[in-house]
Amino acid sequence: MIKNRKAEKGIFLSEEEYSRLENKLGKEEVEARIARLSHLKKTGGRPEKLKSDFQALLAMGARPIDPLKSTAQIESMKRMLTAPRDLFLFDFGINTGLALGEMLQLTAGDVRGKKELFTKKNGTRVPLNKSLRNKIFTYTASMENEEYLFSSSKTKKPLQRDRANKILKSAAEQAGLQKVGAHTLRKTFGYHFYKRYGDASFLQELFNHSSHSVTLKYIGVLEEETASAMEEFSL
Repeated sequence: MIKNRKAEKGIFLSEEEYSRLENKLGKEEVEARIARLSHLKKTGGRPEKLKSDFQALLAMGARPIDPLKSTAQIESMKRMLTAPRDLFLFDFGINTGLALGEMLQLTAGDVRGKKELFTKKNGTRVPLNKSLRNKIFTYTASMENEEYLFSSSKTKKPLQRDRANKILKSAAEQAGLQKVGAHTLRKTFGYHFYKRYGDASFLQELFNHSSHSVTLKYIGVLEEETASAMEEFSL
């Protein structure tokens, strides 16, 4: 007999199907799609042509995550992140553009007294600005070198990605912001860095993208620039 993992939410998946989805999409995305499909079932919006819930979940597109494009949005998020760890996670992400998974593995010794970091994926140099260095000094003042910057208060191990994502989403909801998630931090960094310096090459390398256009689309600039160009275009 096949065990149904998500029958309690009205979603019928075997353990094997859930595992396949998790390996392909990541746990966070799978759970988000399950919640959406559950809602569609309750409202009668589930696609009839897809025979199984597994097929329906696989066919779903990921919901877009946007950068925070205004200073007001950034400040709203900061006001909602009242715990020092959560606020520092946000500050660190929007000032470095590092991937969340890489940030969560950092220790105090990795960043204290440093002016730059190097990404693990491709060794890209990431400067730490003066403001962030000051925040690092204050935040790590009482930490041992081997302590994780963003650790669970219970286990002292790195905060789980799912937990960090929930913290960001909760703060966004309180701030009245939508389309905020794990990628918002580096997208926000990328958006404002590009707007200030117009350097897509650095961002492409940092994000390990295949082209400038991929990077500009990722940070939400390509659509803006296309719309602006079309506004002035006339034959």
